Amino acid sequence: MGGFFWTARVPFDLFGPVHLVTIGALAVVGTCLIRVGLRADERGRRRLRVTLGLAIFLLLVARHIWKAATGLWTVQNDIPLHLCSAMAWITIYGLWTRRPGVLRLMYFLGVAGAVQAVLTPEAEFGVMHFTFFETMGSHGAVVIAGVWAVMVEGYRPTARDPWIVFGLLNLYAAVVFPLNRLFGSNYLYLIEKPPGSTLLDFFPGWPWYILLLEPLAIGLFLLLRLPFRNPAAV
Repeated sequence: MGGFFWTARVPFDLFGPVHLVTIGALAVVGTCLIRVGLRADERGRRRLRVTLGLAIFLLLVARHIWKAATGLWTVQNDIPLHLCSAMAWITIYGLWTRRPGVLRLMYFLGVAGAVQAVLTPEAEFGVMHFTFFETMGSHGAVVIAGVWAVMVEGYRPTARDPWIVFGLLNLYAAVVFPLNRLFGSNYLYLIEKPPGSTLLDFFPGWPWYILLLEPLAIGLFLLLRLPFRNPAAV
C-alpha cells in the first residue's frame, strides 16, 4: 500500500495496457451514469449530480493532502490555475447549482480541456500510483460532467457560445500570465511547454505555440457545437 502513495513502481506507458483499461473504465462509468441520469426523476438526478461533484471534490482534496504530506506542494504548481484544475472546481459548482453559464463552461472547457489530459496525462510517478488514478479520475469526471450538462441537464449550445467561451478563456489567460511572472510558475503553460508527451510537442517554441493554440481552441469549441447546430439558434 505504501508504494501506491509514495513511490513509482511501473513507468507510465502512453496508451499502454493500464492507460487504455483506465480510459475504458472511465467510458463505461460515464455511459452508465448518463443512462441512469436520463431515466431518473429529478430527485435521482440531483443525487447523481451531488455524488459526481463530491467525487471530484474528494479527489482534488486527496491530491492536495498527498502533496502537502510529501512536501511536494508548491505555489508554482498547485494553485488551481491550470485550466483543468480550475475547471474541476467550476464543475463541482456547476453540478451542485446547475447555473446555465456554468454548464456552458463545463461543456466547452471541461470536455475540450480534460479529454486531452485523459489521453496524454502527466504521470511523473508512473502508473499503479495514487497520482495517476487521481489524475485520470478527476479529469475523466470533468469530461463526464460536461457530457452530463448536455445529455441530462438539457444545456444546448447556441451559435454564440463557442465565441463567448473563447473570449473568456483568453481573458483568463490574460489574468494568469502576470501571475506566472509573479510566482515563477507556468500555469496554463503560458511560459513554456509542459513536460511529457503532449500535443504541444508538435508545435514550435514559445510564444508561437500559444498563438497556434488560438485557432485550435476555437476549432475545438466549434466542433463541440456541431451536434447542436440549428439554423434557428442564436
